[in-house]
Amino acid sequence: MSLTEQLDLKNGETLRRESSRETGPLGNIDITNYSVLDAHGDVVGKVEYTEDMAIKGFKVTHKAVRTDLEGKTVLQKFW
Repeated sequence: MSLTEQLDLKNGETLRRESSRETGPLGNIDITNYSVLDAHGDVVGKVEYTEDMAIKGFKVTHKAVRTDLEGKTVLQKFW
Protein backbone atom coordinates (compact mmCIF):
# COMPACT_ATOMS: atom_id res chain seq x y z
CA MET A 1 0.00 0.00 0.00
CA SER A 2 1.32 3.45 -0.86
CA LEU A 3 1.80 6.28 1.61
CA THR A 4 -1.14 8.27 0.21
CA GLU A 5 -3.42 5.24 0.62
CA GLN A 6 -2.27 4.76 4.21
CA LEU A 7 -2.98 8.41 5.06
CA ASP A 8 -6.59 8.34 3.84
CA LEU A 9 -6.25 11.74 2.16
CA LYS A 10 -9.48 13.62 1.55
CA ASN A 11 -10.64 14.33 -1.99
CA GLY A 12 -8.32 16.92 -3.54
CA GLU A 13 -5.59 16.64 -0.89
CA THR A 14 -2.03 16.00 -2.06
CA LEU A 15 1.42 15.66 -0.52
CA ARG A 16 4.37 17.97 -1.16
CA ARG A 17 7.82 16.71 -0.12
CA GLU A 18 9.59 19.24 2.10
CA SER A 19 12.73 17.50 3.39
CA SER A 20 14.39 14.16 4.05
CA ARG A 21 17.26 12.80 6.10
CA GLU A 22 18.96 9.53 7.00
CA THR A 23 19.74 8.36 10.50
CA GLY A 24 20.63 5.17 12.31
CA PRO A 25 24.00 3.46 12.79
CA LEU A 26 24.28 2.55 9.10
CA GLY A 27 21.97 5.17 7.61
CA ASN A 28 19.24 2.55 7.62
CA ILE A 29 16.41 4.88 8.70
CA ASP A 30 14.96 7.32 6.16
CA ILE A 31 12.74 10.14 7.46
CA THR A 32 10.80 12.25 4.96
CA ASN A 33 8.64 15.27 5.83
CA TYR A 34 5.66 16.30 3.72
CA SER A 35 3.11 19.10 3.73
CA VAL A 36 -0.52 18.14 3.14
CA LEU A 37 -2.13 20.48 0.61
CA ASP A 38 -5.84 20.96 0.02
CA ALA A 39 -7.40 21.36 -3.43
CA HIS A 40 -6.50 25.09 -3.42
CA GLY A 41 -2.83 24.46 -2.61
CA ASP A 42 -3.09 25.65 1.00
CA VAL A 43 -1.18 23.74 3.67
CA VAL A 44 -3.62 21.91 5.97
CA GLY A 45 -1.21 19.61 7.79
CA LYS A 46 2.15 17.85 7.95
CA VAL A 47 3.30 14.24 7.63
CA GLU A 48 6.47 12.60 8.92
CA TYR A 49 7.12 9.29 7.15
CA THR A 50 9.76 6.91 8.51
CA GLU A 51 11.10 3.86 6.69
CA ASP A 52 13.34 1.66 8.84
CA MET A 53 15.29 -1.25 7.40
CA ALA A 54 16.46 -3.66 10.10
CA ILE A 55 20.21 -4.25 10.01
CA LYS A 56 19.71 -7.96 10.65
CA GLY A 57 17.14 -9.60 8.42
CA PHE A 58 16.51 -6.53 6.25
CA LYS A 59 12.85 -6.32 7.30
CA VAL A 60 11.39 -2.92 6.42
CA THR A 61 8.90 -1.19 8.71
CA HIS A 62 6.98 1.98 7.91
CA LYS A 63 5.53 4.68 10.15
CA ALA A 64 3.47 7.72 9.17
CA VAL A 65 2.37 10.46 11.56
CA ARG A 66 0.00 13.13 10.29
CA THR A 67 -0.49 16.33 12.29
CA ASP A 68 -2.72 19.35 11.85
CA LEU A 69 -1.38 22.92 11.69
CA GLU A 70 -1.40 23.16 15.49
CA GLY A 71 0.86 20.09 15.76
CA LYS A 72 -1.82 17.75 17.13
CA THR A 73 -1.61 14.15 15.89
CA VAL A 74 -4.49 13.37 13.53
CA LEU A 75 -3.34 9.95 12.33
CA GLN A 76 -0.57 7.52 13.21
CA LYS A 77 -0.06 4.28 11.27
CA PHE A 78 2.49 1.49 11.29
CA TRP A 79 2.86 -1.18 8.61
